[in-house]
Order: sequence, then C-alpha cells, then structure tokens
Amino acid sequence: MLALWWLSAAVSKLPESRVATTEACDSAELPAPAVVVGGAAVEPPISETIELRDGRTVALRTLHAELQLTYAHGLVAAEELEALVRLAESRGGFRRSPLRRQHSDGVIKDDIRNSSSCPLLWPMVYAGRAHEVAAAANGAALLEELSLATRISERVADLFSRSGMPTTAAHVEPLQLVRYQASELFGPHHDYHESPSSSVQGEQRSFTVLLFGSTLPPGSGGETRFPLLDVSVSPRTGDALIWANLLDDGTPNVRSLHEGRPPASGEKLAVNVWVADRPFDSSSDLERAVRT
Repeated sequence: MLALWWLSAAVSKLPESRVATTEACDSAELPAPAVVVGGAAVEPPISETIELRDGRTVALRTLHAELQLTYAHGLVAAEELEALVRLAESRGGFRRSPLRRQHSDGVIKDDIRNSSSCPLLWPMVYAGRAHEVAAAANGAALLEELSLATRISERVADLFSRSGMPTTAAHVEPLQLVRYQASELFGPHHDYHESPSSSVQGEQRSFTVLLFGSTLPPGSGGETRFPLLDVSVSPRTGDALIWANLLDDGTPNVRSLHEGRPPASGEKLAVNVWVADRPFDSSSDLERAVRT
C-alpha cells in the first residue's frame, strides 16, 4: 500500500499507441499491467482503490514492497496527456536531455541517456504570474499548459495525502515530459539527488511518479526496469508507476536504481513527477528547478 507502509516504517494528433482507449483508462474491468518479476509475468491483485478529490478513482497494485513499488490505474486521462504533448510541441519545448549532470564529484558527462525532454511550466513559479503568462505571444497555450500542470500536480499530491502521507502541490517539482524514440533510452540511474548541489532548496526526491503517455505491449520495449529487483513494467497510457527513492531514515536507497528501456519501434512518452520530502519555499529562488 502506497504511503501507509511509509508511515508505518481537438482531433487527436497522436499515433494510436499514444492514446489510451476509454476502456484502458476508465473501465471497471481494469486490464492487468504487463509486469515481469524474475523473468516471469505476474498479475498482482488490486490492493487499494482511492477516490480523489477531482472525482477520479485510482486503483493501486503493489508490485514490490521494498520500494513501495506501486502500479496506479488511470491516474491521468488520455486527453490530458495528449494536450501536454501538443502544447510542448507547439512551443518547440522538446530538447535533447542534458549531456551533463550533477554528481557528488561535481558536474560530469551524462552518457546514459539519449532521449528528449520538456520541462513544463511550474505552478510554484508561474501560478502567481498568470497575467504575465497571458501577455505572451502564445499566452493562451501557456495558460492551458499551466492549468494542466497545476491539475496533475494537485492530483498526485491528493493521491499521496489520501494514502496517508500529507502532501501538497508545493512538494511537487516541475513536471517533466519525456520522449523516447526507437532505440533511445535512459540507462540505469537513481532519481534522488546525489549531491545537495543538484537540489533546489536542499530537498530530496522522496518519491517518483512516472505517468505513462504511451501503450507498448510486452516484447516491444519501452519498459521501466529495476535491475536490482529484477522487475520490469511495460507502459500503458494513463497509468503510472510509483516508487520510493529513500530509505525509512530519509537517506538514498541505492536499490531504487532503474532504467528506461528503448522502444523497439515508434516512441514512448512519459511524464516525470518528483515528490520532494518537504514543500518548496515560493519566497526563495526556484529557477534552478526549471531543468530538462
């Protein structure tokens, strides 16, 4: 169970693989996720169903207790994901993911990924400046993006709160839209900050929520894999994968190592949602968090 365990210890422009059917997102007969553990396909039962403040019902399946690794059905709508991609593309927001990253030894070359990404407008920075956003040449589109980012951030925070861990949208970093074309990947890595210099205000990334924006059947690549747990999960649009990056004492958990496998063909889309161990202070400089 997600956070309770933590406390106790237009016309679519997307290819078909990027748009979930109504049945995939909203049907009471939820399809089993494509999960492989130890080389064998498994079908974990639904462990909890949570009704969110905005009316969405999210069914959770526990995949692995060690990282609170949880599969969430229908956390986002296909239309929301479609809109995020459309808005990112309209402003040319996708860029090659950074080739350098922060490390405990300083800034090092990042040679483990070749995907592209687009940071979305951060409500913590722009919600109070909506009039400035609206005045931009593409103001209407930017306001739509800001509204979507706000809605998703609040929904994720609500899911954690209703699971037993009080969380607000102020705990959520800027959402990051990522795209993997055929053969593109993100090799084994951790989401927690290896050095305080890579954080914004000294926070740590307690949890990752990976929102899937593509459906790729088993065997076609694009899995999120946890090599130390020997767990792989194939993406399905609208669903999400959630895991803890830290141990109970708040220190990094090296066993949260994971990777994004390349799609064999087509593309994989996802949204990274990182939940911090403390709320961000809006009175301080937050621009460092706006990263790709």
